[in-house]
Amino acid sequence: MMDGFDFEVQVNRTDRKKSASIEVENNRVVVTVPASVSDSRIRELVSKRTAWIKTKLKEETSRPPPKPKEFVSGETLPYLGKNYRLKVQTGSSTSVGMYKGYLVVEVPQEVQDRDQTIRSLLEGWYQSHAEKRLKEKTDRFSEIVGVTPKSVSVCSYKSRWGSCSVSGDLSYNWRIILAPHRIVDYVVVHELCHLLEHNHSLRYWKHVAHHVPEYKDCREWLKNHELVI
Repeated sequence: MMDGFDFEVQVNRTDRKKSASIEVENNRVVVTVPASVSDSRIRELVSKRTAWIKTKLKEETSRPPPKPKEFVSGETLPYLGKNYRLKVQTGSSTSVGMYKGYLVVEVPQEVQDRDQTIRSLLEGWYQSHAEKRLKEKTDRFSEIVGVTPKSVSVCSYKSRWGSCSVSGDLSYNWRIILAPHRIVDYVVVHELCHLLEHNHSLRYWKHVAHHVPEYKDCREWLKNHELVI
């Protein structure tokens, strides 16, 4: 953390970046810089962007929080940008499936913590589908971008949608599967382009723009939407 500002600043130093970036997420300012950048230089960068930072923080604060799910029949849940009705049924075992436009969850009558059980079942369903669909999209876009990732997996990140290791392993936040196809495609292309340029340089963004010309709109969409169940 860095003091001296009237907002929280988190500094991430890495050898993977050649340039600095500033992002506002979860009411925090996250500054990612090359490992060699000094504190004084970081303060200078943040000071220059203070007006923009405060505007973004105000936007986040004024955005109403998502209504907590109760996990009862009739609620809507997103999947690849479309909303599906939840149908909770009592059965002899636990299961989740999509039938005729409904997300159907079956739980035994004797289950104690019913809400938590339904949430866990849904998260498991989303994660398995995210892994399948993201691998399919990665395979398709790998040929288009002209790269070959070493592996593809899904996990639960708190503040990022994907990651690309220096060895070529790609991982995605499973929650991205809640977003529309075009947003998911952007995230996949974003990570694949890191196999060409392992940074966020101008050259890197040119690669992204070549395959997703509207990438700035996609980034803005992700900043303005909560992907939660």
